Amino acid sequence: MESSSSLKDSPEGDLYPVDLPVLHYSELNTGCEEYLSRDKSNGAMTLTLPHGEKVQVTCKNIGRLPFLREDVSRFILALHTPEDETQVVAVYLQGKWWPIGDVLKTSNKSRHGLVLVESVMERVVLFLLSQVIFGILERPLKNDLYFSTYSVWEHGKILWHNGEAVGFYTSKKRGSLCDGYTGQSYQLPVLDTVFVRSLWRRKGLALQMLEDFCLSQPTEGILGISFPMSTGMYGVCRKYLETNEEERDRLYEVEAPGEWTQRRNVWLNIQLQKLPQDFQGSACGDAEQSPHTFSHERRKPDSGEEGTLQQCGSLVNSKDLSGSSKKRPADQIETKTNCKKALT
Repeated sequence: MESSSSLKDSPEGDLYPVDLPVLHYSELNTGCEEYLSRDKSNGAMTLTLPHGEKVQVTCKNIGRLPFLREDVSRFILALHTPEDETQVVAVYLQGKWWPIGDVLKTSNKSRHGLVLVESVMERVVLFLLSQVIFGILERPLKNDLYFSTYSVWEHGKILWHNGEAVGFYTSKKRGSLCDGYTGQSYQLPVLDTVFVRSLWRRKGLALQMLEDFCLSQPTEGILGISFPMSTGMYGVCRKYLETNEEERDRLYEVEAPGEWTQRRNVWLNIQLQKLPQDFQGSACGDAEQSPHTFSHERRKPDSGEEGTLQQCGSLVNSKDLSGSSKKRPADQIETKTNCKKALT
């Protein structure tokens, strides 16, 4: 599987992983086995993180993060702190350890605003935003839902601001398969997941992504947002529809695959107050407090599942990437439910 990017400008200054010319997903694993063998024989080294913390790099705190849903042999080496196996602090790319924050940066000035995910390294950034940043480091309290690992064919855009990835959204195209089990396909374009990093919330960025999704589908009469919508997403939609009245008959909260009986008009829900309980009385200014949505592919971990983080080739029976003490399989998880059934 090859990938390319349409960005034209050359990077300036320090190069970050997303700026490097990685053309094939197999290159992500180049040198990993040799590094692990060398690490076992040479002993521990020390990695200094940007904030000054020093972390020893040993096989005991190196794991494998399964990267592609379709191909479990593709993985990224991840370094976690010795104290907490869920706290991923760096990943091994292009022959060196990169702190998570640096992987989310770019020196290419043309990578600004919402940029379509096309290249291998852009998919790595999308993966880290969904699985590590949202999945661990910025997980809301008492939230035991997570984003499933994305397909290599997932349509997504990353929001870049001042050389840093600050959010993303993914969507399902009309006609794309709901899952790998039912053979059903989406009847309309659906905004599937939206996420804004905590430091950049309350700046209208989720609103910007919703607007981009709507404007990118000019010929579609009806657009969907995955059920169930979060409180924050309802706030974003309310603000958007208050100023864009022509879109009120166009946006629907939908269950896959999006038949008419599975659609509920978002504006009507707001007017009838058929919303999450904690939405009542919330201000538009709170709209980005939790601006992510969950589709049928985003779910709670099941009991009896095994850990995602594999330690130096063997499975670790420890906390998974979702921050839960429950376990899940080492390969990518898909929800084995009919795509008509909503997340419960």
